[in-house]
Amino acid sequence: MKHQRKHVRKPERISHAYHFVVTLPDHLYPFKSEVEGQWVRGVRSYDLALAKAFRKYGPGHYGFRLSFYRQVFHFFGSLLVLYVSALIALHFFDSTTAFSFLLGAATLFITYQEFFLQRREYRQLWRKGLADWLVWVLPMGVYLFFFG
Repeated sequence: MKHQRKHVRKPERISHAYHFVVTLPDHLYPFKSEVEGQWVRGVRSYDLALAKAFRKYGPGHYGFRLSFYRQVFHFFGSLLVLYVSALIALHFFDSTTAFSFLLGAATLFITYQEFFLQRREYRQLWRKGLADWLVWVLPMGVYLFFFG
């Protein structure tokens, strides 16, 4: 019997990919927690830590430890955007103008994501969105200021 692949419309595939990227830190959470008598890591441990933070600090407040953990991913994501933008701009366009354009487009997407998508989908607080946005955009701005 041949395995049949379920047909998924293109917008749903994009949505799945976006959700995968957004939840990547949850799945890679390295700290262990006890859940139902078992020590677990990854998404189960992350969900428990998030629930504890929400109980302690209120809905939408991650606490220092989880906020720092997620900001590390945002920072490395920003570095990845810089690297990929540089590769695309130099390999396909051989232009520093294209590099600035790609970083500008990334900044617009990050702005849309942090202040619209994340607020709608995950009820993200404005303050968290602003912190996330700064961690994403500042490395790009610093790079453009010094090397652009």
